[in-house]
Amino acid sequence: MSNYLSFLISMSAIFSLSGCTTYRAEKPPIVQVDMPEMIVASELMPARTPLQIATWSPDKTDGRFVAMTAGYLTKFNNCLALTRDSDEVPTKDNSLLLVLADTSFSWDDAQEVLLFEGKPYKIGDELYLGGGAFTYPKGILTGENIKLNWIECGLNKGWLGG
Repeated sequence: MSNYLSFLISMSAIFSLSGCTTYRAEKPPIVQVDMPEMIVASELMPARTPLQIATWSPDKTDGRFVAMTAGYLTKFNNCLALTRDSDEVPTKDNSLLLVLADTSFSWDDAQEVLLFEGKPYKIGDELYLGGGAFTYPKGILTGENIKLNWIECGLNKGWLGG
């Protein structure tokens, strides 16, 4: 027991003589590094895929389509299409793939302007167009009539015009 008592007394003496101290870590120094000028992601211009326009090549035996439609020029999965309402988001249900006769139009890709029958049309403009409606795969069209694999656009109906 005396060994135990002397151990306690010596420990008490050590603690009382040493006092209580608090260790404070010094603040790490602030290091400034000159970073090379970097391009911010918002400044990058993504590569733009050209808009796809479905065309067909009418010949003398095709006759003239006599129906008329009106719609708003729009893009649907990067394809030129018509939608029935300018305020709606283009969907498969409210849009038609626009298939134009290959000699009836020109397209300015930089300004995204369709020149049709001598008039310029931008995306969102209303367009009146003669022609005929079609559905795919049933209907009047076959793979030889359309130069664009328009099925990739995700639409199963369209307007054959021009």
